[in-house]
Amino acid sequence: MRSVHRIAFQNLLFITINFLWIILIDNNKIYGSTMYEIFDKHWSYLTPHVFTFNIWKVISLLLVLTAIMYCIILQREEEENSLLAEQLDRSGNWMLINQLFLGLSMVLKLNEHLTLAFICSLATYYTLNKLNYMFKIRESHNPAFIHILTRTSLGIYSGWFIYILGYNGIPLINILLGIEPTHAITFYASILYLILSFGYIMYKSILCRLPAVLIGYTIGVLGAYYYNLSHVLDRPYTVYMHYTLLVILTVATATIIYLLIQKGKDLFLAD
Repeated sequence: MRSVHRIAFQNLLFITINFLWIILIDNNKIYGSTMYEIFDKHWSYLTPHVFTFNIWKVISLLLVLTAIMYCIILQREEEENSLLAEQLDRSGNWMLINQLFLGLSMVLKLNEHLTLAFICSLATYYTLNKLNYMFKIRESHNPAFIHILTRTSLGIYSGWFIYILGYNGIPLINILLGIEPTHAITFYASILYLILSFGYIMYKSILCRLPAVLIGYTIGVLGAYYYNLSHVLDRPYTVYMHYTLLVILTVATATIIYLLIQKGKDLFLAD
């Protein structure tokens, strides 16, 4: 169990350090600009409003709390925690790698190395998917609090990050093609990404009965809706994007409420 204790503490340490670093560079001009100033400079129809980025604080708090719970539970070395220990042991250094790529993507973005930043974002999402598989967040029938907390923290992180890939990727298309952010290609690429990503998110959240994934994604959509509403009224295709985002918000909110009600019923029947 000693190696498992080491992994649990290592995860807690790196998650805490990394998210403190992200919050620091998000609010201070360490590299000459804040994170949001860079996002605003490389604008797209998917860029969310500045308030949206507070979700990083929620994600960091949930992940730190989850890591603390693993440290506490595995300290007991009870037989009933053996499956939990096996999951953590299988995860090895994947959380460390995930946090490394996440931090690198932020630093590269701040220094406007957008292509390298996007590659690191893809690596972050790949490692996050590995963690989701190892911690079995698809399993919805495990009533243990630590499992529910793990599903919630990784779920919100995953949903938000799928949205991140969109608003990080679209500006890269503009740069590679040498076109303006208001170009028709940018608009249709944004619409296509929204349709495909939202369909995927809906499929995953319903299949796994995991509203947390949909919540993380929907926060990004909500932020983009308010950004477009307050910043880009004079830009082409804005009205079409407003209606697209509003439809997604309506469907997502209804689905989240439905999944939460179903989850409540499951917990009630389990009792």
